[in-house]
Amino acid sequence: MLPAWLSFIIIIGLVMILSKYELGVTLSLGAVGFAFLAGANIIQSFTNAITDLTVLLLMLIVTLIAILGGIMEESGLMIEMIRKMRISRKTSLMVIPALYGLLPVAGGALMSAPIVEQIDSEEEASKKVSINVWYRHMLIVIYPLSSALIFASDLTGINLYIIVLGLLPCMIIMWLIGYFTLIKDVSPFSELGERDFKRAFHNMLPIIIAPIIDIVIRIVFNPRIPELFLSVALIFSIGLALRFGNLKISIIKIISKRMKIWRFPLIIFSMFLFLEVFILSGASDEIASLNLSVFLLILIGFFLGFATGRIQLPISILIPIYLAQNATIPMPLLDFIFIYVSISLGYLITPIHPCVTYSTDYFETDFKKVVVILAKPIFISFLIFIGFYWLFFLLI
Repeated sequence: MLPAWLSFIIIIGLVMILSKYELGVTLSLGAVGFAFLAGANIIQSFTNAITDLTVLLLMLIVTLIAILGGIMEESGLMIEMIRKMRISRKTSLMVIPALYGLLPVAGGALMSAPIVEQIDSEEEASKKVSINVWYRHMLIVIYPLSSALIFASDLTGINLYIIVLGLLPCMIIMWLIGYFTLIKDVSPFSELGERDFKRAFHNMLPIIIAPIIDIVIRIVFNPRIPELFLSVALIFSIGLALRFGNLKISIIKIISKRMKIWRFPLIIFSMFLFLEVFILSGASDEIASLNLSVFLLILIGFFLGFATGRIQLPISILIPIYLAQNATIPMPLLDFIFIYVSISLGYLITPIHPCVTYSTDYFETDFKKVVVILAKPIFISFLIFIGFYWLFFLLI
């Protein structure tokens, strides 16, 4: 039996190498291998994942989202929506994924990916994946209803809106870096036809109605199982899309077959199975036992964001370490921002991140090709923020 942290590194490396194959299967096998090397109970991990109602509902949700996205693409509703907005190609590629990123819907990359494809079908597939992933996560960085920010605010004792203001400059820097590394060389064009925001909003309704219903229910009723209501809302959205697109319900079977719909719930399950093994392996406890500087926490934050494909899990590991070592509440805002941004950047490039995997699958490209392009804005941003950290460290 190997140390959990070493097993973790080995398995993540293998997942990277084998990521060109079916990712849901690869992650599942990686979880099994991780459990074997670290001595974790794979049966308990599997049971925890498969009996978790939230996981099962998320599997259903991503399936419904994929179907909704397929209907919107098949019907031509999305491309008409973009044309009626009449914004440039470059602006569309940045703004539309960013707006969809605000919608609290699991697997939402499946909604923005078809739009990116129709805005710029000539662009290299791996670059389209990178644009979709990068800009989908821009506005969410400062979105007050982000579950990650709410969780972080509770954990650190920092006011939620102070966190938002602190992260705003970071988001602006990352947005500009994305423009110069991903968007600048895209050929611009102007859409033909008249601008019609009313028609654009009409076509957008099937996509936005489900998350609107979801967020209203969460705020007003605070249900114990909000995913259940989102599933129902998505079924309503699918019916609306079929009606607006003048399509018959039988088209769902054709779309599902074409998209290999089984891949999407499998990825969700494999992700949670991997996380269960990570927790049961004791890797988080091994990390928590170390006496770490803020700079090391920043570096480890990037690694954990990459390794877990989550933001909340690394936060739940690193913030308690920081607070225990420094005995301070609330946590200093700057220290939190550097750690949080580091986690987010690692999270953006891992194959365990659903938006990365779904986008890669949708555009039918190789994850390793995506990494080559996506790594540019991520590591430029990371180096800039590390530079800011040392600058603040020297000044303070």
